[in-house]
Amino acid sequence: MGSFSGLSIAISGIFAQQRSLNTVGHNISNVNTPGYSRQTVIHSTTAPMQLGYNMAGNKISKGTGVDAVLIMQYRDEFLDNKIRNNNKELGYWEALQAGIEDLEGIFNDYTEEGIQSAMNNFWNAWDQLSKPTGRLTSRALVKESAIALVEALKNTDKLLKDYRADKDREITETVDRVNQITKRIGELNDLIVKIEAGGSYANDFRDERNLLIDELSTLAKIQVIGSKSVTILIEGRAVVDRGLVEVLKVVPDPEKDGMAKLVWSGDNQNALISGGKIKALFDTRDDLVDRFRDRLDEMIIGLAAEINKVHVSGYGIKDNIQRKFFINGGDPSSDDIDMSNIAFNPELNDFDNIAAALNPPPYNNEDNTIALRILAIRDSKVFGEEGYDVSQGKYDFNEYYRNIILDIGKAGMEAYITAEAHRSMDKELENKKGSLVNVSMDEEMSNLIRFEHSYNASARMVNVIDEMLDIIVNRLGLVGR
Repeated sequence: MGSFSGLSIAISGIFAQQRSLNTVGHNISNVNTPGYSRQTVIHSTTAPMQLGYNMAGNKISKGTGVDAVLIMQYRDEFLDNKIRNNNKELGYWEALQAGIEDLEGIFNDYTEEGIQSAMNNFWNAWDQLSKPTGRLTSRALVKESAIALVEALKNTDKLLKDYRADKDREITETVDRVNQITKRIGELNDLIVKIEAGGSYANDFRDERNLLIDELSTLAKIQVIGSKSVTILIEGRAVVDRGLVEVLKVVPDPEKDGMAKLVWSGDNQNALISGGKIKALFDTRDDLVDRFRDRLDEMIIGLAAEINKVHVSGYGIKDNIQRKFFINGGDPSSDDIDMSNIAFNPELNDFDNIAAALNPPPYNNEDNTIALRILAIRDSKVFGEEGYDVSQGKYDFNEYYRNIILDIGKAGMEAYITAEAHRSMDKELENKKGSLVNVSMDEEMSNLIRFEHSYNASARMVNVIDEMLDIIVNRLGLVGR
């Protein structure tokens, strides 16, 4: 009985060390797997065997070996929650930073096609027309520079519309990703519950689920409840509850020209996301674009109004008809001219009709009064803090446009600094998490050697007991036969 009991103990050691070696191999194999948390085998002594009583009447028991009771993973839920809370801010500010960088590219004035260059050329052309010499060439220059300015404005307006459409598409793609993640988390919840019902841990499924939750936390503001089967809330609404999933739907918003808005699939109530990448995409699509486009629109409204006011009071050198310089391209009779409809008056394609004189022809070739007045508009302070407002005049055209560019730069710098702070926080938290959950090859190789020695020792014990049994069975009692 004693020898066979020793054999059982040795075999239990072999099995326990083998499971530990398999787990070490699993760790090493997944050293580069994203989201993987290193695993370890928990060993525990098996229930002792009662042998009876000693001479003093005390119970005697002996050990029966070892058992690998659990394969667990290293996790820190408190640290996970801190990382996910930071991810919400990181996802927001990184997406906002990317959006502002795209916007800066649209307002890029380091090229000849930029608005600032076109405006400078426009004012310089009027400067030439206001001089006594070169009047014919100067009129042609005014016409060409005006057309170039309108084209630059139209191009910027088109780029802003395309930018908004791109952000709208990105919202739809991001929401689709949210729905994919929540669907998979629901599936993993069911798998984990089924596997862990038997007392084991579904470590690899838990890793996959945690990685998806981490990604989801960058896209929206979430709350995670539970451990075995998690419930995930977005804005207080359960999008995952064990295996049940509620998806976000993208529907056209009639108040925003049919662009995307979010509703819950369960009751079609509006879903307002207050954090993460989705929030940043809505902010860039709606607030950011509108804010800077409206300010640029104010500059165009002021430009058209001020120049037309002067130009319509003067004359060209061909006839005595007074004409607007800029018109509403959709309705030439309208005085409502803005970024969406501004156009160069086609009647001025005959540049002799461009008004530079205060008096009508035929004796106004040397009259440059209107040209000088239009040139003076360049330095007129007709803009307040909110836009075109002569009564609150504080900035001229160049200053007002420069302020727009500076404010875009300030917004970009704010987003960069804040995103960088959260990136640093994320790096620090990930380093803390990594020290706990990441696979260390040095540590695993050390464990490999340790468990190998234990395995070999247990195997050696089996051999020793086998030799003992061989002696008892085959050799004991041979003398005298």
